[in-house]
Amino acid sequence: MIDGTFDISVDTPKLHRRGTVSLKSEEDAIVGILNVGEDLHDARFEGTCSGKEFAFEGSGEFPEVGQIDYKAKGSIWGNSLDIDIESSVGKITIFGTRIGGSSGANVSSHDYMMRASKADFSYDDGSMYSGLFSDHF
Repeated sequence: MIDGTFDISVDTPKLHRRGTVSLKSEEDAIVGILNVGEDLHDARFEGTCSGKEFAFEGSGEFPEVGQIDYKAKGSIWGNSLDIDIESSVGKITIFGTRIGGSSGANVSSHDYMMRASKADFSYDDGSMYSGLFSDHF
Protein backbone atom coordinates (compact mmCIF):
# COMPACT_ATOMS: atom_id res chain seq x y z
CA MET A 1 0.00 0.00 0.00
CA ILE A 2 1.40 3.36 -1.04
CA ASP A 3 -1.02 5.63 0.85
CA GLY A 4 0.23 7.23 4.05
CA THR A 5 2.34 9.95 5.64
CA PHE A 6 6.06 9.37 6.12
CA ASP A 7 8.76 10.99 8.26
CA ILE A 8 11.56 11.61 5.76
CA SER A 9 15.17 12.63 5.34
CA VAL A 10 16.06 14.55 2.18
CA ASP A 11 19.67 14.53 0.97
CA THR A 12 20.66 16.93 -1.83
CA PRO A 13 24.11 17.89 -3.09
CA LYS A 14 23.84 21.10 -1.01
CA LEU A 15 21.88 20.22 2.13
CA HIS A 16 20.22 17.63 4.36
CA ARG A 17 16.73 18.25 5.73
CA ARG A 18 14.00 16.37 7.60
CA GLY A 19 10.29 16.59 6.89
CA THR A 20 7.19 14.68 5.89
CA VAL A 21 5.57 13.53 2.70
CA SER A 22 1.95 12.38 2.34
CA LEU A 23 1.05 10.06 -0.53
CA LYS A 24 -2.39 9.19 -1.86
CA SER A 25 -2.94 6.82 -4.77
CA GLU A 26 -6.03 6.14 -6.83
CA GLU A 27 -5.86 3.50 -9.55
CA ASP A 28 -2.64 4.34 -11.45
CA ALA A 29 -2.28 7.96 -10.25
CA ILE A 30 -0.48 9.32 -7.19
CA VAL A 31 -0.56 12.71 -5.48
CA GLY A 32 2.01 13.77 -2.91
CA ILE A 33 2.39 16.69 -0.51
CA LEU A 34 5.95 17.46 0.60
CA ASN A 35 6.91 19.47 3.71
CA VAL A 36 10.64 19.91 4.36
CA GLY A 37 12.47 22.11 6.82
CA GLU A 38 11.15 25.53 7.69
CA ASP A 39 10.81 26.84 4.14
CA LEU A 40 9.08 24.21 2.00
CA HIS A 41 5.43 23.62 2.85
CA ASP A 42 2.65 21.88 0.95
CA ALA A 43 4.67 21.33 -2.25
CA ARG A 44 2.35 19.21 -4.39
CA PHE A 45 3.43 16.68 -7.01
CA GLU A 46 1.50 14.27 -9.19
CA GLY A 47 2.58 11.14 -10.99
CA THR A 48 1.83 7.53 -11.78
CA CYS A 49 1.95 4.38 -9.66
CA SER A 50 1.82 0.63 -10.07
CA GLY A 51 1.87 -1.73 -7.12
CA LYS A 52 4.48 -0.47 -4.64
CA GLU A 53 6.29 1.74 -7.17
CA PHE A 54 5.63 5.29 -8.34
CA ALA A 55 7.14 8.04 -10.49
CA PHE A 56 6.73 11.79 -10.92
CA GLU A 57 8.50 14.66 -12.65
CA GLY A 58 8.30 18.41 -12.96
CA SER A 59 10.00 21.65 -12.06
CA GLY A 60 9.70 24.16 -9.28
CA GLU A 61 11.29 26.82 -7.12
CA PHE A 62 12.73 25.37 -3.94
CA PRO A 63 14.12 27.41 -1.01
CA GLU A 64 17.91 27.27 -0.61
CA VAL A 65 18.22 25.37 -3.91
CA GLY A 66 16.43 27.57 -6.45
CA GLN A 67 14.67 26.53 -9.65
CA ILE A 68 15.11 22.84 -10.48
CA ASP A 69 13.79 20.32 -12.95
CA TYR A 70 13.40 16.81 -11.55
CA LYS A 71 12.44 13.25 -12.43
CA ALA A 72 11.77 10.81 -9.59
CA LYS A 73 11.17 7.10 -9.02
CA GLY A 74 10.12 5.71 -5.68
CA SER A 75 8.89 2.61 -3.92
CA ILE A 76 7.27 1.52 -0.69
CA TRP A 77 8.56 -1.56 1.14
CA GLY A 78 6.25 -2.27 4.06
CA ASN A 79 6.54 0.91 6.10
CA SER A 80 9.69 2.18 4.37
CA LEU A 81 9.84 4.79 1.61
CA ASP A 82 12.69 5.25 -0.89
CA ILE A 83 12.74 7.92 -3.62
CA ASP A 84 15.61 8.59 -6.03
CA ILE A 85 15.46 11.91 -7.87
CA GLU A 86 17.58 13.05 -10.79
CA SER A 87 17.51 16.84 -10.93
CA SER A 88 19.18 19.82 -12.53
CA VAL A 89 21.13 20.32 -9.26
CA GLY A 90 22.24 16.68 -8.96
CA LYS A 91 20.95 13.53 -7.29
CA ILE A 92 18.44 13.89 -4.47
CA THR A 93 17.58 10.97 -2.20
CA ILE A 94 14.52 10.78 0.05
CA PHE A 95 14.01 7.95 2.51
CA GLY A 96 11.64 7.54 5.41
CA THR A 97 9.30 5.54 7.60
CA ARG A 98 5.51 5.53 7.64
CA ILE A 99 4.11 7.51 10.57
CA GLY A 100 2.18 5.12 12.80
CA GLY A 101 3.99 2.08 11.42
CA SER A 102 7.09 0.37 12.67
CA SER A 103 10.09 0.17 10.38
CA GLY A 104 9.85 -3.03 8.39
CA ALA A 105 6.81 -4.36 10.26
CA ASN A 106 5.00 -5.34 7.09
CA VAL A 107 8.05 -6.23 5.03
CA SER A 108 8.28 -9.88 4.09
CA SER A 109 11.70 -11.45 4.34
CA HIS A 110 11.69 -11.81 0.55
CA ASP A 111 11.06 -8.06 0.10
CA TYR A 112 13.79 -7.27 2.61
CA MET A 113 16.31 -9.44 0.83
CA MET A 114 15.37 -7.94 -2.53
CA ARG A 115 16.14 -4.48 -1.11
CA ALA A 116 19.43 -5.55 0.43
CA SER A 117 22.59 -5.37 -1.60
CA LYS A 118 22.96 -8.14 -4.11
CA ALA A 119 26.12 -9.46 -2.39
CA ASP A 120 26.58 -13.23 -2.52
CA PHE A 121 26.93 -14.61 0.99
CA SER A 122 27.12 -18.17 -0.28
CA TYR A 123 29.27 -20.94 1.07
CA ASP A 124 29.05 -24.72 1.28
CA ASP A 125 30.17 -26.45 4.43
CA GLY A 126 27.61 -29.24 4.10
CA SER A 127 25.51 -27.92 6.97
CA MET A 128 21.96 -26.60 6.96
CA TYR A 129 23.50 -23.12 6.62
CA SER A 130 24.98 -23.83 3.19
CA GLY A 131 23.83 -21.90 0.15
CA LEU A 132 22.84 -18.34 -0.47
CA PHE A 133 22.06 -16.24 2.56
CA SER A 134 18.71 -15.36 1.01
CA ASP A 135 17.79 -19.06 0.65
CA HIS A 136 17.16 -19.18 4.40
CA PHE A 137 14.60 -16.35 4.55
